[in-house]
Amino acid sequence: MKATFKNIGPIKQAEFELGDLTIIAGQNNTGKTYLVYTLYGFLAMLKQREYYFLEFMDHQKPSKEKKELIKINFSQIKENGNSKIDFNEYKTIRDEGMKAVSKNFSSGLLNQVFSTPNGEFGKASFSLDLKCINEKTENQVLLGPRGKKVSIKTFFEDHHLIFELDNPENIQVPDDIIMRGISLSYWGRIQKDCPESFILSAERFGISLFYKELDFTKNRLVEELQKLSDKKHFDPFIFIEKESARYAKPIKDNIDFTRDLAAIQRKKSDLPLNKSRSVEQIMDGYYKASNEEIRFISKRRGEKRFDIPLYLASSSARGVSDLYFYLKHVAKKGQILIIDEPESHLSPTNQILMARLLAFCVNSGLKVLITTHSDYLIKEINNLIMLSSDFEGKNKFLNKHKKDYLESDYLKPDSVKAYICEDGGLEQCKVNETGIDMPVFDDAIDNINKISNELGCLITPRDPQDD
Repeated sequence: MKATFKNIGPIKQAEFELGDLTIIAGQNNTGKTYLVYTLYGFLAMLKQREYYFLEFMDHQKPSKEKKELIKINFSQIKENGNSKIDFNEYKTIRDEGMKAVSKNFSSGLLNQVFSTPNGEFGKASFSLDLKCINEKTENQVLLGPRGKKVSIKTFFEDHHLIFELDNPENIQVPDDIIMRGISLSYWGRIQKDCPESFILSAERFGISLFYKELDFTKNRLVEELQKLSDKKHFDPFIFIEKESARYAKPIKDNIDFTRDLAAIQRKKSDLPLNKSRSVEQIMDGYYKASNEEIRFISKRRGEKRFDIPLYLASSSARGVSDLYFYLKHVAKKGQILIIDEPESHLSPTNQILMARLLAFCVNSGLKVLITTHSDYLIKEINNLIMLSSDFEGKNKFLNKHKKDYLESDYLKPDSVKAYICEDGGLEQCKVNETGIDMPVFDDAIDNINKISNELGCLITPRDPQDD
């Protein structure tokens, strides 16, 4: 999956391909957050806004190929109750549709992602090149009169996309409904190609402190709207825009996730549980949520054990609480986990443990995308890449560090994509069996070590006899 960005915040032109683990590093204010927020917003929109695709299918100027394919689908379904097209023909429609959806997103919905006024991203554009999932997964679109079970099923078989009209009662379905059903069937298949995503924004540290107050503010807004609704020339949307705070979509979604934790913790994640690769290991504690509050409970024993409301816990404990609930209760294989600066508020030791946890997530079936400033995180990821190779002395090393590394930590070089964000764009880093070549951190570390050594040579320890 390849994402392309133009004129979005500090980003003038950038492109990156998503790996199993994707790392975007760079200095402050270079646009890293703009990149991940835009991608997240688009993926979220693609799961919801089918009317943008239907607009393309119904009204915008389609290619001759698309027109012909739709006619073939329609005539075959009307005559035989089923239709099929070659997989490459499906890709033609999908790619055209994605261009139309991307255009609508760039011109309108991008402002909603960042909660900015219309026109803030007037020259922006974003596009996403999806990989096709050519497997036998079924999609169903319901048609016909209300209460009647009429549908079009679609699935891949023998390198073809199959359409089947399921009409056991032989209900007469109008032609325009069938045409719409075909369009929705294409959209459903595109959504299968589009992975779900979950994001932990950089603002996650304060959400556990303020989400109750945000609920109170929301209720107050409703009350004020009820009072003002009978006034003449009153526009509630303008009122909300003026009176409510502006939050980007990733932050809003984090708030909603935190609000729903009491219900979320009744679910179970698809990922395997491994306490040695978990938020529990990093924080030496675990979390519980109720409708009233979220609590952080230490795993220590005796007098050192504590059980406190999350708002009284450290910023590090607050910053990984949603990651704890996501991995334990929500995560599904194939999803994209996006974390803006996973190392924030963590000690160097815990940054290293976070790198191992991210590798475990990758090897458990998640795609992981992070932004980072952490040299510790990158260096440990490099260690995990090196451990995926066979080399002389590897067994001896592992015997020495058997408490530190598991085989599920290893990262194949070709599974990792890494980029440096600078000068309004992205520069891809080389990744091989020795790790990631990422000079953005090495230069700063080399420079501070050089200064430290220079100062150390200038300062001569005093002889106690001189006193």
